[in-house]
Amino acid sequence: MTPALGHVTRQAQTFVLHQSMALLRLTAAEVTELLTQAAEVNPHLLVRRPRRRFLVGLGASEALEATLADGACSLIAHVQTELSDLISRGGLMERIITRLMEDLEPSGWINTDLGRIARDLGIRETLVEATLRLVQERVSPTGLFARDLRECLHLQLAERGEVSPEMEAVLSYLDLLQTGGADALADKAGLSPGTVAACLARIRTLDPKPGARFDSDPALTREPDARVTREGGAWKVRFNRDTEPSVEIAAIPRAGDNPDLAEALKQARSLKFALHLRQSATRQVIEALIARQTGFLDRGDAALRPLTQADLAEATGFHTSTVSRVMNGYLIETPQGVIPARTLCPGSVSRIGGAHCKAQVQARIRALVQAEDPASPLSDGDLAQQLRQEGIAVSRRVAAKYRQECGIARAALRRKSA
Repeated sequence: MTPALGHVTRQAQTFVLHQSMALLRLTAAEVTELLTQAAEVNPHLLVRRPRRRFLVGLGASEALEATLADGACSLIAHVQTELSDLISRGGLMERIITRLMEDLEPSGWINTDLGRIARDLGIRETLVEATLRLVQERVSPTGLFARDLRECLHLQLAERGEVSPEMEAVLSYLDLLQTGGADALADKAGLSPGTVAACLARIRTLDPKPGARFDSDPALTREPDARVTREGGAWKVRFNRDTEPSVEIAAIPRAGDNPDLAEALKQARSLKFALHLRQSATRQVIEALIARQTGFLDRGDAALRPLTQADLAEATGFHTSTVSRVMNGYLIETPQGVIPARTLCPGSVSRIGGAHCKAQVQARIRALVQAEDPASPLSDGDLAQQLRQEGIAVSRRVAAKYRQECGIARAALRRKSA
């Protein structure tokens, strides 16, 4: 190879690598849009957009609603847009924000141990804390990325300038509303019933779950991107090509005689190769995900392993942000139903050992309540104690939160006399 030819080859390889990295940074919808726009100005580029086929059982009205829902903004998409200026800085800022987004729940809260994030990223916890505060200030609606109900309400009150010592006291003992009502809260906070009533009236104007206003996953009505089935005793992933964009190269006679057409041909070929690399990366991530959650495929939520996108990034060799983007909006059909790929990446709820995820804990709470004595139902403290005996280190408050999310009433309401 001559020096001149070697230089040209290296330039071409650099261009292809740049295109590949660019596509890896985009969501599936953004990739389709980019390719469509490129095809409008490149005569060599032929793009087939993904087909929009809906799940069996949808009627005409449901299909129409699902089509309209495609334009709705999911929580993750909204947050990515809101924080795009911070994420675009790259480096440590992008890594921390991406990691925080992994734990963002449909409610808009995050179930996150900042110390664990710091250890995973190899940085100081104070940096994670500072980034979280910055995210909470930048994102809207206010209250997103709160770590619990108290913080969510406090952020909204602070925005209104309504944080007072009395309000702080009410927020500190808000849990007492469930067990003892407003009188117990007033007694514990050392406030008059009238002051507590006024604070509660203001609190009721706030949004305790600011993430719920977004369409958490409008894609759930469409055909899944992959199917997982058992074949020969092993789980096999089958990828649905109809949900992916595809690229073909149109042959134009004597393109080599026209410098513009020749350049367009090179660009088209590089985009096709970049798309191939992106699809290959997606398959590697999904296959690694399924390989680590075979218990879920067999037994459901109770067997779901704690797993983060950072874990998948380490296993596949891709950046965490790449893993996050290729999984965004990705649907997998499993024996447990059609689920977003992100469902299979639950973080650990236990700060000690990190051996259990939220779905597992909720499954155990349902089982414990189902087996309890109706005349002496388990309190949230009892649930937390039994979970700790099983090696699941959660507080009473976390047990109460998960019980509520399971739709299980508190002990006093479950008690049945003989």
